[in-house]
Amino acid sequence: MLKALFADSPPDGAHRGWPRSAVDPASWRAIGEALREGKLDLLGLWGDVGAVQCVLYEPATRQIMGASLDARAGRVPSLAPFHAPASRLERAAADLFGIEFVGLPDPRPWLDHGRWPVQHPLAESPRPGAALPPYRFLEAEGPSLHQIPVGPVHAGIIEPGHFRFTASGETVVRLEERLGYTHKGIEKLLAGKSIEEAARLAARVSGDSTVAYSLVFARAVEAALEFDPPPRAVWLRAVMAELERIANHLGDVGAICNDAAFSMMHAECGILREQTLSRSWSSSTRTRPRSRIAPSARASSRARSRRSSPHPVMSAAPPGAHSMHGSACPTRPTMPRRSRSRYGPKAMSMRASG
Repeated sequence: MLKALFADSPPDGAHRGWPRSAVDPASWRAIGEALREGKLDLLGLWGDVGAVQCVLYEPATRQIMGASLDARAGRVPSLAPFHAPASRLERAAADLFGIEFVGLPDPRPWLDHGRWPVQHPLAESPRPGAALPPYRFLEAEGPSLHQIPVGPVHAGIIEPGHFRFTASGETVVRLEERLGYTHKGIEKLLAGKSIEEAARLAARVSGDSTVAYSLVFARAVEAALEFDPPPRAVWLRAVMAELERIANHLGDVGAICNDAAFSMMHAECGILREQTLSRSWSSSTRTRPRSRIAPSARASSRARSRRSSPHPVMSAAPPGAHSMHGSACPTRPTMPRRSRSRYGPKAMSMRASG
């Protein structure tokens, strides 16, 4: 399917990492048809300056391909009518870049709650902020319905979110959530940063996923600079990522047990989670993982040597250029404490020394 879709669209030679091709609106709609038929999976969709990007996976061939659609006109076809999971991604891109997705079934704002100082903060020309009308929750019809609002402030340490339950007795007819209350604008903060500064910021996006964010950022930078880290760094990064994954699973299992009033299992999972995190810290020379994974020093040096202007490495990409960012929005407002050591002993550094 990918081969047929991109037969007339050769990969962008200037793009690094996974191959990416520029497509026209007709091909973009064909991607939507393939998603609806289940021939492709949508791995991600996000806005860019003058473009919309998506990443596709073909289960039959296990191939990954990116597609880029020109959005300088401000309007692009929506994939949501073909593939419902694309709706929130397109709503986020509309809030951040001001792109209009034609045919989007649900055009309500997703991240912008009307409290930002500017509208479309990642667009080439942001507009002054403005108050938005009250958020319209979807309606449900039926006898004896009542609504139960929950949040956005919760009796715990979870991130804020509003949940609107529509129930008929004990039957939940509709559940709708509204998020984005603590959107921090990480992509805007990354623009203009050096690789070292951006790596520190990426490691602090989410307190319990610091290895995951650091790892994907390091791989993106190294792919853009065509640099392969040494095998030792690859294996050490993998070990730390697995330890973090296990710790998060233990925490989630314990939280599920706690929701069912099984507090003893919650406490036991908490002990196992702390032990796993301790193993992770000890494996990284007794410093916290968020300071251990970063793009290699040689890759950073290569970026500085390639730079032909005095602007920082993480400058905003012009239309059609390779974008360094690809995530939707951060999921946690948690900001961990600063570690005592930024990188730790050089002999045991997780940074790829080359």
